[in-house]
Amino acid sequence: MTEHMLHPRVLELIASRICHDLVSPVGAVNNGVELMQELGEDAGAEAVQLIASSAQQASIRLKAFRLSYGAAGTDKNIGFKDIREAFTDLLGSGRIQAEFEPDLGVKFSMPPRGFFKVLLNLLVLAEECNHGEGKIAVSALEGNTGIRVMVTGNHAGFREGAEAALKGDTAADDLDPRSVHAYITGRFAAHFGIGLTWEAQPDFGRIEFRITV
Repeated sequence: MTEHMLHPRVLELIASRICHDLVSPVGAVNNGVELMQELGEDAGAEAVQLIASSAQQASIRLKAFRLSYGAAGTDKNIGFKDIREAFTDLLGSGRIQAEFEPDLGVKFSMPPRGFFKVLLNLLVLAEECNHGEGKIAVSALEGNTGIRVMVTGNHAGFREGAEAALKGDTAADDLDPRSVHAYITGRFAAHFGIGLTWEAQPDFGRIEFRITV
């Protein structure tokens, strides 16, 4: 198998992940439309609000998917601001808070190809590693040689099989929905020649990821 080929199992799992995350908001849009068709003007503002909020959620997730899994993530016009906005929109006002060091966009205005794509995938993985309330802090490494993503929380830790998948130690046929994103993140980093290391300290509720140029 050449480096340009990806196992069909990986493609199946990523497609399933995308569809799973879109089913809920798209289904809610459909429900809102059906309510308006059934009740007409009596559906009122509630149906309109359901459609609007659900369509916004679908748009947010599609934007993140384009940047993390699609070719848009390697577009030279994509900058740090796009990655930060995509991730913070994806988090919304949920249990995980993201903090970004000021001026990161200036420090990494011209990184190598694929750097921001790997960063967004790593941020999504960081969110997956925080199973309760917690924080994701994004800052520059010493000398601006890369970016640190620090995950902290009472239940911070890798999902079952995710760390091995991130290392590339898991065969494609053994991947599952819980580990496929970690696998893809590691493969993107390797493909683009981006350094990716981490130190997990589950007893202290902490994982520190580092991507280097």
